[in-house]
Amino acid sequence: MSVAVLVTAASTVALVMALGAVNAQLDRLVSAQTRLELLSTISGRIGDYALMALQAGHEQPGAERTPLRSGRVLAAERARESFVRLETALADYVGRLVGEEQRTLMAARSRTIARLRAQFEILDRQIDRALASEEPATAARVALDVFAAGFGGPLSQAMEEERTTALDAYTQVRELRERTIRWGLIGVALACLLAVTLYHLLGRSLVKRVADVAAAAAAIARGRTDTRVTVTGHDELSLAMARFNRMASHLARREQRLVAAQRHLQETVDARTAELRAANRRLEDVDLARRRFFTDVSHELRTPLTVILGEVEITLRPARPREEDLRAALLVIQSRARRLHRRVEDLLRIARSESGQIELDRSLFPVSDLLADVRESMMPVARAAGLTLETSCAPDDLAIDADRDWLRQTFDGLVANAVRHSPYGETVRLEAQRDGDEVLIRLRDRGTGIAPEELPHVFERFWRGTSGTREGTGFGIGLALAKWIVDRHGGRIEIESGMEGGTEIGAEGASGRMRGTCVSVRLPVPVPDMNLEAAQ
Repeated sequence: MSVAVLVTAASTVALVMALGAVNAQLDRLVSAQTRLELLSTISGRIGDYALMALQAGHEQPGAERTPLRSGRVLAAERARESFVRLETALADYVGRLVGEEQRTLMAARSRTIARLRAQFEILDRQIDRALASEEPATAARVALDVFAAGFGGPLSQAMEEERTTALDAYTQVRELRERTIRWGLIGVALACLLAVTLYHLLGRSLVKRVADVAAAAAAIARGRTDTRVTVTGHDELSLAMARFNRMASHLARREQRLVAAQRHLQETVDARTAELRAANRRLEDVDLARRRFFTDVSHELRTPLTVILGEVEITLRPARPREEDLRAALLVIQSRARRLHRRVEDLLRIARSESGQIELDRSLFPVSDLLADVRESMMPVARAAGLTLETSCAPDDLAIDADRDWLRQTFDGLVANAVRHSPYGETVRLEAQRDGDEVLIRLRDRGTGIAPEELPHVFERFWRGTSGTREGTGFGIGLALAKWIVDRHGGRIEIESGMEGGTEIGAEGASGRMRGTCVSVRLPVPVPDMNLEAAQ
């Protein structure tokens, strides 16, 4: 680049110098031609003046001013004007000269022009006197002859000098053109030689490095972000190659982050897919449970209705049924209707609990009253199953802030489950006590118990177990409903049960094996703490 700049600067300087020399010679040529034309104009106008003077000399002496004499005066003025223009052009050219020799030469020409003008002025005065003499024609002719003898030589010499100057300037211009062409061709040849030399010295390396950058860029475009170019210099291209390497490194890091992000995204998608598949399996299980539930519901609802209708038909067959038969039929119908009503209530509660339409009606009441209500409502059921239902509360003034009806229905359902799965002659115990900031209510039975693998599922809606002893009993909504109610009260419900080995949960067993189930319900104590009197 520096060499190219130097070559260009040298060529420009040479061109400017050549143009300056040509301009100087052209200026010299034009100025010489201008002065030559002015000298020719002066010669012509002096000739006109001489002709006018000869014609005016043939007029009578002392005559008034005639057109010929007026023409002579006008011709004299025109000649003087040409002298002035010539002197002005000569002075202007002398002012542009820089050489002392040329200035001296032009000063000599200026003296020649001044002498010619002085001769013309002398001629004009002589003509004026001749025209005023007795023989104006002869006097005018004599004056013109004398003037021509002294004026013609210097004028011819001045014109010859200007021709010589113009010819010399033209010759100089032609020589300058020839030299410019010659040196220009030499300069072009040298420039070509220099360009070839620079290409071999610098261009091949430059082209090779550019090709390396292009190849590296193509490799990166194909995905090979580990491609780098070798930096071997300290010029602008080397700087660009270093920046290219930094760009490639940046792209490689971004590609690594992108690959890591894609891997993480794929892992997330796989995890979500697995979760979705598990959810689908759970939905399939729920759907299966629901179908089984509705099948059982239809069976549970159809059976009491069938029994009710059958009792009614049997009772109505005799014309006058006996009072004992009528009372027995009504008791059967009442029992089946209550069972059907309880099933319908359970269905409505579980449906409402799922939609969240039920709001709790909280109030402060003693826990002992809740247990008494449960014992009163479930005692006939326990007595019919041959079981004993016991309740206890310590202290007696223990109170809670809750929805009494919902809790009563919850414990009714829990007691019903305990009664259904307890053998004849056993005891179901419902007890309450204070445990720190909570009210702990336990329901213990000595029933068949729940298998360990089934315990995690007992609070799932519509789940009814997989063991042969539990399949087909109830709707699978009692424990789910109980958990929902307890959760709504801000408490928690837990269940412990066992079927084989270890310590008995319900009570001491003769065989020493684990038997029975214990359901624990924990509810928060009201704040501030309230006793029985405050609740009442």
